[in-house]
Amino acid sequence: MPPLHSTTLLLSLVAIALSTGLLLLISSRQNREETSLVYWGIANLIGAAGLVLLGLRGVASDWLSIDAANATLMVGYALNWAGARRFCRLPVPWAWALAPAVIWLLLCQWPAFYANVEWRVIASSAGLGLLTLACAMTFWNFKAEPLVSRYPAVTWFVIHACVFFVRIPFVMATSLPESDLVIGSYSVTLLLFEALFHLTVISFLQLSLTKDRAENRYRVAAETDVLTGAPNRRAFFDRAERALAMTVGAGRDGAVLVIDIDRFKQINDTFGHAGGDRVLVAVASAIRGQLRPQDVYGRIGGEEFGCFIANVSASGAFQVAERLRSHIAGLAVPGDTMPIAVSASIGVATIKGRKISLSHLLDEADTGLYTAKRGGRDRVEGGSRRASRGGARSARG
Repeated sequence: MPPLHSTTLLLSLVAIALSTGLLLLISSRQNREETSLVYWGIANLIGAAGLVLLGLRGVASDWLSIDAANATLMVGYALNWAGARRFCRLPVPWAWALAPAVIWLLLCQWPAFYANVEWRVIASSAGLGLLTLACAMTFWNFKAEPLVSRYPAVTWFVIHACVFFVRIPFVMATSLPESDLVIGSYSVTLLLFEALFHLTVISFLQLSLTKDRAENRYRVAAETDVLTGAPNRRAFFDRAERALAMTVGAGRDGAVLVIDIDRFKQINDTFGHAGGDRVLVAVASAIRGQLRPQDVYGRIGGEEFGCFIANVSASGAFQVAERLRSHIAGLAVPGDTMPIAVSASIGVATIKGRKISLSHLLDEADTGLYTAKRGGRDRVEGGSRRASRGGARSARG
């Protein structure tokens, strides 16, 4: 292959590394919370410097084009891993991250190693491959957020790591002349082409990962009640309807609970809106703490919360409701001069093997809530379709 081709690839790779590095740094200015973009941007710039040093092979001293060039590339890959760790909210083990570059420089001081082309290729390939694989493992283990670009990033890092690892047995099985490591050789041209493709794809995926996180943050904000941190009305209805459809489709039982804080207007009048807000936050926290991870809950009105409990019998639903009522009644919410006494009335409606909509279940739970309010409050009652939600609301307080 003509030398011009590999030289052109190298220049293109340096240009893309510089461009993507600057792009990532500019993006970090617009998204200051995402420090990983800074690491990734600097990693690309350092990688560009390492590529320039590699391109000086045969022109500059071996110390620059071999020792410093490979060490610089390893530092760039280390920063890539550091960026992945920062993105996943993990500490950066700098000793491990910089170890390949340090080991490489130490090995280069050993004359026998320096004179052996195969050993140098094996050492550099192992260092770069391990750092790339570390990036893949970091993203693979990060499951705290539903990021669409996570699996493509893992896949691409693994592919890039395999390119380095495949070189090791190939070099061990063949005699590699020194000429195969200079710009213009067939093997270097292939590596440059793969690196060009990798850098383009992985820079796009890194930006895509931060975009996924931002979209998730906006979605969560749109579905969360600002005061209590509970899912808001829209989020509750969306999630509860999906959970109900799955429960009914599987032929299982479940229940809807409607929880209303007793005498909430009186609490606001006595302790002010700040006291009422503290009560709402405490009740939301109590509900969240008593439910299973798969249960759905949310704030569906001023002082009203809804819950959908899947895979629970009628008796089990009443036990959950009673546990919630008891826990809320035991809350000690601080007031300005004295603790605020809190209680809640709860209406329960169960599926009972019926194909029923969420709105109908809420109607039934509301009649139970109406009965609990009329029965003295701080109670759990089952509901039926005998009353409407409007009738239940008129008895609240």
